[in-house]
Order: sequence, then structure tokens, then C-alpha cells
Amino acid sequence: MRISVVIPNLNSPIIDRVVQAVLNQGDEEITIWVVGQDRYGKIPSHPLVHTLITPNPVSPGEARNLGAERSQADLLIFLDADCIPQSGWLRALVETWKVHLDAGAISGAMLPYSSNFVRNCEQIARFHEYIYTNHFEERDVLASFSLLVPYEAWKSVGGFDPRLWLTEDLDFTLRLRSHGWKLLFEPRAVVYHEPNRENIIDFLSYARQNGSYSIRTRLRYAGFYRVSFWMHWAWFWVLASPLIAFLRTFQIYIHTPGLWRYGCCGPLVFLHKMAWCLGAADGLRRVS
Repeated sequence: MRISVVIPNLNSPIIDRVVQAVLNQGDEEITIWVVGQDRYGKIPSHPLVHTLITPNPVSPGEARNLGAERSQADLLIFLDADCIPQSGWLRALVETWKVHLDAGAISGAMLPYSSNFVRNCEQIARFHEYIYTNHFEERDVLASFSLLVPYEAWKSVGGFDPRLWLTEDLDFTLRLRSHGWKLLFEPRAVVYHEPNRENIIDFLSYARQNGSYSIRTRLRYAGFYRVSFWMHWAWFWVLASPLIAFLRTFQIYIHTPGLWRYGCCGPLVFLHKMAWCLGAADGLRRVS
């Protein structure tokens, strides 16, 4: 069984640590495909590491598609260039797939903390559903920061949408689900997330961008999300943003085990959700 780890890379300053952490797994015979751009020359030279440099920046989805096409491995594991696999990560993903051969995608988990306060708040605001203290379960959608996908499943839905720079994983896993593939969350496959965003301005700007893309993707699947008619209006998201942000922050801390110890992040989680709502309004204006 051929396994390829595909890493979309847009000049990640820690890509060397990410690749080395994959090589250190040592549980399965793998190849690694790093696709995109490497301004800092950080990609390690190794017989198992293949580099595909694109002449221009490409979206994460397009980079994943290029790596999947080149490798044509039986199992594809998509890993973000700012996620460092922890011990047992690869083994947990592969073992889960061997038990659940009808799974079209299996997501790994994240640690709830990072190297500074703002990054720590981003973990909770964006990835609370993927913290490793959550339980193994079937999901409706998955994130792609650490995602095992059989080649057959990836090919059956035509891969990721290369036009989406954000929320491409939402779109991809919803299409997998609509084709009858099972989606699973495996909390034993843990990565340490180290994004570039380490100040509040970048943190909120990214949240707003994510909201802009996310609302458009959700409208594409309005039946699944049961989008009410008032959610199509930009003014709704602007006016309701404080209430929505408060409710979402409360839900995150109530429903995610172990997050109360990170209660100090609550104000920034609230601001993140506010920025997301304002981004949703931006996205709706672009659509109209």
C-alpha cells in the first residue's frame, strides 16, 4: 500500500520541522510531496521528499490536487505546512482507516495550545472541534490541516476546488459526504499548530477573510446548512454580530472538554467570531 503525505506550502518558515516530523514517524513506508513555493529554502533534501515548485502562488486546494496527481498513492494524507505531527500521528490515521475502509476522509486532531497567546486563542476560536480531548466520532464536515483521504475517494469527487483559497476543505468534505463517503474524526492523530499569525491584527484579519469565504461556501450548500432567508443579507450579519459572537463563544467553552482552563482566551474568541460575521457580510456583498 502506497502512502503519500501531501503538504501545500506557501513559504512556510517551519516547513523543515514539519517534513522532519513526518519522516520521524517511521511507522509506514511513505513519500512526501511538498507543493508550492519555498522562498526560504527550508524544504529538507531527502530520498523520500519530492518538491514541486509552482511558478506562481497556488491555492491550498490546487497544491493538494497537484501532489495527489503526481503521487497517485493508495492513501493520501494532506498536511498543512504549519502543522507539526506528534508521535504516533501517522499510525493512528492509517490504523483507523484499516478499520473503517468505507471512510472517505479521516481528520486528525490539534493540541489546544500554541507558542504565544494570540495563536493559543486561534486554536480555540477556529479548531475547538478538533482539539484532541474530543471523542472519536463520525462528522458531517472535516478540516484539511491533517486529513487522510483514499485516492479513490479524492478522485471520485474531482479533488479540491482550486478556486477557493479558504474553506476548500469544507467544500471538499461536503462533496465526499454527498457521494456516500463516511467522514471520521480521530483524536489520537495529533499535530502541533504553529501559524504565522501572532498578533491581534493578523488574527482578526484572517477571521474576517475566513468569514467571507465561508458564507459563500455555506450558501453553495444551503440545503445542508438550512440557511434562513435573512442570512442572505449583509446587514443581518453586521447587526447580529455581537449576539452571534457571544453565543458561539459560550457554546465553544460549554461543549469542548478541557477548554475552561483557557478561559483567558474568551475575549479574543469573541472578537474572532465578530470579525467572522463582518467577513460574512463582506462575502455577501461580493456575491450581490
